[in-house]
Amino acid sequence: MKTFRPTFTDKATGKKKRCAHWYITFVDNLQIRRRLPAFVNKPATERAAVKLQELLACGGVLSQPLQAWLEKEIPVPMRARLVEWGIIDGQRMSSHLGKPLAAHVADFRAALEAKGNKAEYARRQAVTLNSIFSACGFKTWTDLDANRLYTHLAGLRGAEGISQRTFNAHLKAAQHFCRWMIQERRATSSPLAHLRSVTQTEIRRQRRALDLDEQRRLLTVTAQGPIHHTMTGAERSLVYRLALETGLRAGEIGKLTRAAFNFDACTVTLPASDTKNKRVAEIDLKPSTAALLRAHLAGRPPDALAFSENVSDRSAETLRLDLAAAGIPYRDDAGRTVDFHALRHTFITNLARAGVHPSDAQALARHSTITLTMNYYTHTARRELKRIINEQPDLSAAPERLTSACPGLVFA
Repeated sequence: MKTFRPTFTDKATGKKKRCAHWYITFVDNLQIRRRLPAFVNKPATERAAVKLQELLACGGVLSQPLQAWLEKEIPVPMRARLVEWGIIDGQRMSSHLGKPLAAHVADFRAALEAKGNKAEYARRQAVTLNSIFSACGFKTWTDLDANRLYTHLAGLRGAEGISQRTFNAHLKAAQHFCRWMIQERRATSSPLAHLRSVTQTEIRRQRRALDLDEQRRLLTVTAQGPIHHTMTGAERSLVYRLALETGLRAGEIGKLTRAAFNFDACTVTLPASDTKNKRVAEIDLKPSTAALLRAHLAGRPPDALAFSENVSDRSAETLRLDLAAAGIPYRDDAGRTVDFHALRHTFITNLARAGVHPSDAQALARHSTITLTMNYYTHTARRELKRIINEQPDLSAAPERLTSACPGLVFA
C-alpha cells in the first residue's frame, strides 16, 4: 500500500508538473495491482490508504466506522471504482452506501406491506422511524447512535409525554428496522441491538370489565334499541355478544364474512391477514350464538360482510351511545373507561371469574405471553377477592379433637 502524487509533462510548455490528486497503489485480494485516484490532500489520502487496508482485511464484513468512511468521506467516483473492482460487496451493500436513511425507511415500509402487514401499520411504523431519526439528526445509516436515540426517547417521557409502552414500541420499531437492514445485507451489524426496553409499570389507558349484570343489560337494551350508525339494535347487540363471548377485536369483527362461519361446527375462522399475531385463528362459538348468527346471515353470499363496516370504523361512538341507553357509565369514579376493547377485557375477566386455567385463558385470548393475559386484561373486583377468601377451607378445628391427637396441647 503506497501513496504518491504522479507527475506529467505539460504539452504546452514541455515542463513536468505534479497531478492535483494523490493516488494510492495497492494489490487487492485477487493479487491484482490497482491504482486508485484519491484526494488532493496528502493526509486525507494517507488516511484513505489505512482505511483501504482495513477494507481488504475485513472479509466483506464492514464495521460501523468503516461503513461511515465509505458513505461519507470518500468521493462517489472513488467508491464506484471500489465497487467495480469487487472490493466492496457488489450484491446489495454497495448499491445502498450513502443512501439517505429516509429512503431506507421507505423501502422498509414497502417490505412490511409485502409481508402481509396492514398498510396502516406499515405507514405508522415509517412515520415513527422518520420522526425519531429526524429529531436525533440521523441522515444516513452510519449516523445511528444508540445513546442519542435512547436519550431522545427518554426525554419524550413524562406525565404529558409518551408512556412507557410507547417508549418501548418506538424502540422496538427502530430495532426492527435495524434487523431488516442486516437481513437485506444493507448493513452488517445493528447499533441498537444492545438497547433494552423499560419495565412497564404504568397503564395510561385504564379500562374496566363489565360485571355480569351490565353485560346482560347492554345486550338486552341494545337489541331493543333504534337504528344508528347504519346498524339495527339487534345487529349491534349481536356484535357486542360476539365480542364478549370470543374476545374478538373490533377490527377483526369488521372483516368477518359469511364464509368465515361454520354453523355446524359452531366456529368462526379468521385468516392470518386479519389477526394481530398473523396466525389463522379458529374460534369456538356458543351454539346459541351460532344460531343467532345463522339467522342474521341467512341468504347472504359467502363473500358478504357479516356486519356493517361501522363495527370497526365507528365502534367507539356506537358503543358509547348504547352504554348510555343501558345506563352504564362510560367512565367510572376511578377514571376507568368502557370502550369496545373493554369488551375483550371483559371476555378474559369472565374466564378468570369462571376459574379457567391461566394457560387456557392465554390460548383463548390469543396472547403471546401469560403476563399480558393476567396483568393487563384480567380485572378482579374487590368483592371477588373477598368472596375467594371466604370460600377457602376452614382451618379451625374443635379443641377436643386437637387435644386427643396432641395430648400435651393445652388450650387456655
